[in-house]
Amino acid sequence: MHKTSTTELAIEQQRVRSLLDESASCRAVDTDQARQLALDARVIARAHDLREAEAEALYQLASIAHQRGRTEYAFALASEAVELAEPHSISLTLAWSLHLIGVVYYQASNYAGALDHCLRALQVYRATEHAVDEGRILHSIAAIYQSMADYDRAISTYENALAVNEALGRPDVDAMVLGNLARIRGRRGEHLEAIGLGRRAVELARVHAPHLVGSLLADLAEAHVGLSDHDGAAACFVEARQDWATRGVDGAQLTPTEQLGIMVSEGRVALRSGQADEAIASLLAALDLADRTDNRELELEVHDLLAVAYKHADRHAEALEHRERHFALHREIFTDAADLRLRTVQVAHDNEAARQLAEITRLKTTGLIADYAAGHADVDAYHLEAFERVAALAEFRGGNTTKHTSAVGDLAAEIGHAIGQQPEWCERLRLAARLHDIGKVAVSDTVLLKPGPLTVEEYHEVKQHTVLGRRLLSGVSTELFSMAAEAAWSHHEWWDGSGYPNGLSGLAIPLSGRIVAIADVFDSLATRRVYKRGWNLAEAVRFVMSGSGSQFEPDLVGAFVKVMIARHPELADQLA
Repeated sequence: MHKTSTTELAIEQQRVRSLLDESASCRAVDTDQARQLALDARVIARAHDLREAEAEALYQLASIAHQRGRTEYAFALASEAVELAEPHSISLTLAWSLHLIGVVYYQASNYAGALDHCLRALQVYRATEHAVDEGRILHSIAAIYQSMADYDRAISTYENALAVNEALGRPDVDAMVLGNLARIRGRRGEHLEAIGLGRRAVELARVHAPHLVGSLLADLAEAHVGLSDHDGAAACFVEARQDWATRGVDGAQLTPTEQLGIMVSEGRVALRSGQADEAIASLLAALDLADRTDNRELELEVHDLLAVAYKHADRHAEALEHRERHFALHREIFTDAADLRLRTVQVAHDNEAARQLAEITRLKTTGLIADYAAGHADVDAYHLEAFERVAALAEFRGGNTTKHTSAVGDLAAEIGHAIGQQPEWCERLRLAARLHDIGKVAVSDTVLLKPGPLTVEEYHEVKQHTVLGRRLLSGVSTELFSMAAEAAWSHHEWWDGSGYPNGLSGLAIPLSGRIVAIADVFDSLATRRVYKRGWNLAEAVRFVMSGSGSQFEPDLVGAFVKVMIARHPELADQLA
């Protein structure tokens, strides 16, 4: 195996650093490119055991997933980043990964989990030499307190964020903080203080955070209404729409959320001013936009306001309709939040299970499985040990060693990581793939050890190992063994449909089988058998590449090549 020298390792570290920097720089404009660069960085970092760099790549992937609305996936990646980063010295990656987990918990209305992780993030961040973004973490902590209706702690934490930012020069964060302080003061009936804070927030936002101006002016209008200053409220909305028009002329696009914020506030202010018809007109326009952009939180608020507005207008049938729609949507949102809470718990459990299985495997290789088993009851672990012995028997009978099963599992997991699959899924595949040829235990020695070409009947007997493998592994109803049965059954299917046992093609072939197919063929070629010589590394990689689009899925072949080059950098020139 290729040994990485100190010089080569330094080169790979620089490659990873460049990929991560490029990913971060293009994330705002091209998330697809940013994700691919971060995936490439992770593949290289993983191949050379650059744990801190891999953790940073995982955090970037988590951030991109969160940006795209893939909350559960972001949580899983950030959790793995924390696991990789924690054994090392205090780092920004650990701080931001903890912060992201806290944000996901906040979205799931798990305020205790959110607060715990954000406070840990703040503690880690303060231990680094980085000092620019402390106010952002404090802002998140304050927002959690605000959602918990602990307004005194929220105000104290917001003010702390302002004090920190004063020395750091973060007016963009100050605008957010002042806006939230103004909102809290307004809800507490402290309208004069709210107006003062809100006006300061608007002035900062005009220069440093233009996207906040509209929502800040809308909040400011409501503070004016609280003082019965309806002219001041109207002036705020005029100012907001002038800002809207100015940004449009400058080429900036107002996001639907910004537009909705202004429209809903106009409706709310009109309602509080006793202008039911004007409120209904604004709110119906807002409802249409909220529905088209799937903004359920604001849609919920609009239904509530419309129910009140129609009641004031003595249009009771319409008021009842919107009250019922408000109730139905509230139940839907509550159910989704509960589902997200459950999914974050499940992801945390899956990550822990994957770590447990990895530790069991490590201990088994050092002869300590008996001691470990005495204190742990893991169904998958014990069944895995038994089935691995059967799979090892099949390999020994075929003139091979158990290195093949382990190598296939490791490579399959790396390909899974390279295409961005969730960490626990990849670790499950690592173990499941080791059992892909377990069905060969039922193939006769005369066929399995035959050095020459097989007859049609003999080839048919060999092909049955996929069906037999599935039958053997289906007896254990856990996720690990479901995947193992799936991979054993489908790893000889071809992308173009000419494989066996069922002639499946394309995406009809399970992903586990498509990945194991590549790992199995590569390692089989690179390993000497009783009936063939072992191919050199470049030959075996080229063979897999030649099967792209026919035997193998093209995207997976690309990921496989990246993994192999990351493991063996000298391959890059040979394959070129």
